Amino acid sequence: MDTGEAHGTLAKRSAKDAEATRRRILAAALELFATTGYSGTSTTAVARAAGVTRGALYHHFADKAALFRAVFLELEEELDEAANGAALARAGEGVLAAFLAGCSACLDFMSRPDYHQVAMVDAPAVLGSAAWHEIDAGIGMKTMQAGLGALDAGGLLRGPPSPALAVLVFGALTEAGITLSRADDGSPTKAELLGALVGLLTNQPAT
Repeated sequence: MDTGEAHGTLAKRSAKDAEATRRRILAAALELFATTGYSGTSTTAVARAAGVTRGALYHHFADKAALFRAVFLELEEELDEAANGAALARAGEGVLAAFLAGCSACLDFMSRPDYHQVAMVDAPAVLGSAAWHEIDAGIGMKTMQAGLGALDAGGLLRGPPSPALAVLVFGALTEAGITLSRADDGSPTKAELLGALVGLLTNQPAT
């Protein structure tokens, strides 16, 4: 192995190690943010839980707010992947089944305690409502538009899949997730919420 190859190998190993460290920090931060909240979590505690120094943590994240933003962004991306994956898994059963599966997976994810604490409780306050919404809608809105487009292509949507409709349905699904995450007595069930959503969008029964 010549000098250039050796340097390339070391660079790849260094990048891999750095990414592994970043992943450990994010995993530890998510657990702490979810259990003790943003205000109750210190970067010292995160570094300790991740098994890294505070210097290593600040090498990857400028401050606690930047770390929190990265955790929130990753949760939102995981949510979108869960919805897309569920829809694709049911695609062979028809457009409506796939759309419902995606919405159901979305609601299940939003009902998780870690998502509720990080995304619904702390994120609007820590990041500000504008930044929170930009991340949330920036990731999820494309998936919603794709789902509505598929319903329309299948002849199931009552009206055209306009941007306005996507905004309304996206907001409704978000509110449904908040309702389920609180699990108040007397609140609608997931099945009831999905059934109402399908009734609003299509002439088809929810299955």
